[in-house]
Amino acid sequence: MIFLLLSILFSSITVSFFKLFEIKNVVTFQAIIANYLTCSIIGTLFAKHPLYSAELWQADWLIWAFLLGSLFISIFYAIALTAQKISVSTSMVAAKLSVVIPVLVAYFFYNENLGFLKIIGIFLSLFAVYFISRKESGEASASLSLLVLPIIVFAGSGSIDTLLKFMEHSFIPAYSADDLVTTSFFFAFVLGVLILLVSYFRGGIKLSSHSLLWGVLLGIPNYFSMYFLVETLGAFDATYIFPLNNIGIVALSTLLAYWFFKEKLNKQNMLGLGLAFLAIILISFS
Repeated sequence: MIFLLLSILFSSITVSFFKLFEIKNVVTFQAIIANYLTCSIIGTLFAKHPLYSAELWQADWLIWAFLLGSLFISIFYAIALTAQKISVSTSMVAAKLSVVIPVLVAYFFYNENLGFLKIIGIFLSLFAVYFISRKESGEASASLSLLVLPIIVFAGSGSIDTLLKFMEHSFIPAYSADDLVTTSFFFAFVLGVLILLVSYFRGGIKLSSHSLLWGVLLGIPNYFSMYFLVETLGAFDATYIFPLNNIGIVALSTLLAYWFFKEKLNKQNMLGLGLAFLAIILISFS
């Protein structure tokens, strides 16, 4: 269970970095690119065998790893914007409630059972994302204009989980989860560099060594949040681990935001948080 607790801790620290970026005037996208380079390097160092070999570049799952890497960097950026412009708790609730998407995909494409409690949990999750994103009445117009961010996080995180499930079903154990995830981190880094180069030569940005350094620091908890989750799944059943992991991350990230960044939750946010916990439990344990 120590691995599960470490996964929750590192995941919560990761999203809290985005609030810190706002305070430290970090260019978020540049930091995210450096973060994925760090994840790739750490993943390569921890690999049980050499990565990036000729065999890997001929693997039939490579195109899926590239797609996963594209989702990694784009949705991670959406999570960062949500944490900065709305709240840390909103970004984590939207990301963790996205479990409903792979559940629906599993029902329609893998013939897995979708019980009554799961259906209730799915509907509750939609209300939870809405309420956790709401501001006080004086800020309602700003909240409505920003509502698209948690929706993107919700849909994108669900797509990542769905793609991971597909890759796990199709390519593991022929290849290890470390191979797939580390390669996806590398593709996320490459894609980010390409976007950065295009923006740089168009004269739209300036590289910030300050932001790149913060990105390196971000990559450490980001990698280990995934590493310890994979280690936990190797010892316990996923239907038991995922709800505990999701609830723990939402709770701890909310507490960290309250303690360190003085984020406040209004009554609607508290209702959304409660609905989120209930939805995760219903979807995961039913």
